[in-house]
Amino acid sequence: MATESFVLRVLDVVEETAEAHSIVFEVPDGLADRFSYTPGQFLTVAVPSDRTGLAARCYSLSSAPHSGLHRITVKRTPDGYASNWICDNLRVGDTLRVLPPSGIFTPRDLDADLLLFAGGSGITPVMSITRTALEKGHGNVVLFYANRDSSSVVFAGELAALSREYADRLVVVHWLESVQGLPSQDQLKAFATYFSGFTAFVCGPAPFMRAVVGSLKELGFPRDRRHQEKFVSLGGNPFGDIEEMRAAAMTLAEADDHDDDDNDGHSLAAGPGRGRAGG
Repeated sequence: MATESFVLRVLDVVEETAEAHSIVFEVPDGLADRFSYTPGQFLTVAVPSDRTGLAARCYSLSSAPHSGLHRITVKRTPDGYASNWICDNLRVGDTLRVLPPSGIFTPRDLDADLLLFAGGSGITPVMSITRTALEKGHGNVVLFYANRDSSSVVFAGELAALSREYADRLVVVHWLESVQGLPSQDQLKAFATYFSGFTAFVCGPAPFMRAVVGSLKELGFPRDRRHQEKFVSLGGNPFGDIEEMRAAAMTLAEADDHDDDDNDGHSLAAGPGRGRAGG
């Protein structure tokens, strides 16, 4: 992980739902190489804080790399200082200090058939993977997208447009807790059975990810075709002094190098808050 940070201007703010905002950053031409990314990666941003000076949070990029955009999507969490500050205060023309993209929750082969599971704000990196695979790859994409209710579905319009454009390659299944209850491991297994040859990516709340991964294991998905986003707390402030930056970089390096049976890829946050889209 690079420890040199840069001040980026906010180019656009989009209210995706009542609880989620997308932030588009303007990346100068001189930083284009430093901010190149692969689908599923995240940015670490420094959110101003009167108490601590700043709160470092990691938010996944929801844009596709080839779009030329650097868009993160931030969903409010009830006790999340950073996510609420961003949704309440950030406007076009404002600036934030940002670290270059990082993370390994990204497909190795865009031509592979992909089985994607997203729960709530977990759609953020999955959206980047979906659009990139469709527009730059040749495989099929199946997305199981679980949400509380219809009003909480982030990117509903974008997914509908992609479904029309790629009707022969994209299948999107919406699961609403308000209608169907929480998806059980048995239900997830029954769904995934039809796509046992695909490469799976899972992102969402911890119980959702455990249920999905459990179902994939039951179906015999091999480790190299089963990817789950990982969450860790930074061991230092990536925007602080050199020792704090080294500690934060070491945390990320260890997360990247650690390949246990259940986790691959990660999205990170400093302190008790969460990364990915909330926190």
